[in-house]
Amino acid sequence: MYFSQINIRYAKSLFLLAKEKNIIDEIKQDIELILQWFDDYPDIKILLEHPVIKPSKKTEIISDLLKDKINEYSILFLKLIIKNKRENHLKNICIDFIDLYKKQLGIKTAILTTSFELTRTHKANINKSIEKAFNAVIELNTNVDETILGGMIIQVEDKQLDLSVARQIQQLRNQFINIDFNKKRLNK
Repeated sequence: MYFSQINIRYAKSLFLLAKEKNIIDEIKQDIELILQWFDDYPDIKILLEHPVIKPSKKTEIISDLLKDKINEYSILFLKLIIKNKRENHLKNICIDFIDLYKKQLGIKTAILTTSFELTRTHKANINKSIEKAFNAVIELNTNVDETILGGMIIQVEDKQLDLSVARQIQQLRNQFINIDFNKKRLNK
């Protein structure tokens, strides 16, 4: 079985349970907390994936750490993951759950790359423009990449709009390279 199939099956199961119990937003917050834990505490991943630590001990530790912080269904889900020895898939399962949540609510993710940090106002204006163009709620993520020299690159799903200075320079370079001097008369 492909890892992505494992991940999506577990994510979909949790999503359907959350939808059935009408707690999708609460479970999404739990999943975001778990993902944040992976970033903030790398030892959690080591603990979960350690082959010598018994599943019962992992379950006990996770339950103690999260019992007052997340929904009971989220804890039961984590226990199921540990019981079925799918701990190494947990982070990707969480990511797939978030993707299902966004798809259900029609939320699209846009990545905006600029050569410098934008103000909050600029980000809000760009976000509104993208939402209008795609007729969807947009979750805007920003990156700073000084190599684009200026302008911006906007990526939404599989579409990209490259308005960077670096891209414009490359286009000019390509135009100069493709000039056929035999057909053009040079002014003397």
